[in-house]
Amino acid sequence: MTQYGKATYNFAFRLTGNEADARDLTQDAFIRVYRAWRSFVPGTSFLSWIYRIVTNLHRDELRRRKGRYQEELPEDNAPQEFGGQRPLAVTPIDDYVERQVGEPLSKALAQLSPDQRQVVILADIEEYSYQEIADIMGCSIGTVRSRLHRARALLRRLVERAQHQER
Repeated sequence: MTQYGKATYNFAFRLTGNEADARDLTQDAFIRVYRAWRSFVPGTSFLSWIYRIVTNLHRDELRRRKGRYQEELPEDNAPQEFGGQRPLAVTPIDDYVERQVGEPLSKALAQLSPDQRQVVILADIEEYSYQEIADIMGCSIGTVRSRLHRARALLRRLVERAQHQER
């Protein structure tokens, strides 16, 4: 948990887009790791293994939520100040977005489907190889390539559209 907790949380946050779900997903993933420790193959990437667990848990949650009405929280439930400290979600993601990605790209990323967003995160942000992404997502390398190609093309169109609207 000490070594891989932050990376796992960051990945979960990128998938879910919010702090509470990312924390739950990370916690559930480490519980699964604890229960299934005997199935881990020594010599393989632990991070790839836990990302695969996070991916499967996220997909399961999306299936459970499908068709449910998601109500927005009213403004009076805005996040409270954290006594000078920032919440865990702000530090890794928001700082990166502010420095590297920019507003149009972060909004466009949020518009991608979960599978498209995940493949872009794994390839372009986490910098995994196609084989590692295929292992994490549970699909073939060809599927990774085609999803990544389509996701990047859609991302490009969404960013261009957002930039044109700003003008």
